[in-house]
Amino acid sequence: MFRRQCLYIFSLLGSIGLLQSQEPSDKDLEQESEAYMRDELGVNDITAPSIGQILKDLGLFQPVPTEIISENPRDAVFDNRLQTSLHFGGLVADGFVMTIAQKTPEVQDIGRALIRQSRALGVGDRMTKRSKSLLELSDKGDWQGMREELIRTQSDVEKAMMDLRDEQMAHMISLGGWLRGFQIAANQCAKTYNPDRAKVLGRFEIMDYYADRLNTLHPRLKKTEFVSTLITKLQLLRQIAVSTTGRSPSEAEVKQMRDLANQMIAITIGPVDPDGRITPAAPAKNL
Repeated sequence: MFRRQCLYIFSLLGSIGLLQSQEPSDKDLEQESEAYMRDELGVNDITAPSIGQILKDLGLFQPVPTEIISENPRDAVFDNRLQTSLHFGGLVADGFVMTIAQKTPEVQDIGRALIRQSRALGVGDRMTKRSKSLLELSDKGDWQGMREELIRTQSDVEKAMMDLRDEQMAHMISLGGWLRGFQIAANQCAKTYNPDRAKVLGRFEIMDYYADRLNTLHPRLKKTEFVSTLITKLQLLRQIAVSTTGRSPSEAEVKQMRDLANQMIAITIGPVDPDGRITPAAPAKNL
């Protein structure tokens, strides 16, 4: 709390020019304000790496398992912001992976899906510029540019959620991206085991962060079968990762991780009733 208060004071002093020789620009003020807001809401690069940082290792897991990507219902619509936020993050991860596989039509389709999901979250205006840029970059075949644009997309929507003081859902977007990336990596590593690649799956510190984010959800949400099941499975995933400290997960452990990740993804995109109970699978609804 003291550190946050100091940051806030420095931000205020900086904003009126007392800590610098010249008056700051509007951009500087905006960055200072956003940095303070991110720190105050617990969203920062130390505790919550960006989706770009989280997914940077996905290039190691080739060939890309495109069949897993195609199973993600891009046009699915959910009756709650929690699933919508998780799904949005998962779509960003899908787009990131498709740039690695250099699948232009897939990236464009995912870009359109991100627009629909951002509208469902009430922040669709932030996506207009990004979607146009993503399509232009895909037409040029600029894969690196597309990856950077997807990262900016996630950042823009996260900022929009923070502007709405909906920081919990901003964390869920990040969780959805990490979980989807982890699932893709675990499936590919289980298919073609490699101890060096498997070591990436044992980073339990990231799991600790997301477990904490789930535990800080509103008590009403935490009590639901949907969230409590995700927490339980993430704890099991963490137990496996912790047990591999100092070594790479074995092939059997990687398969256990894969199964848990698959189960978690199935829950995040599966049917849930208004009380948060996981219901039997039903035909997906389309937007």
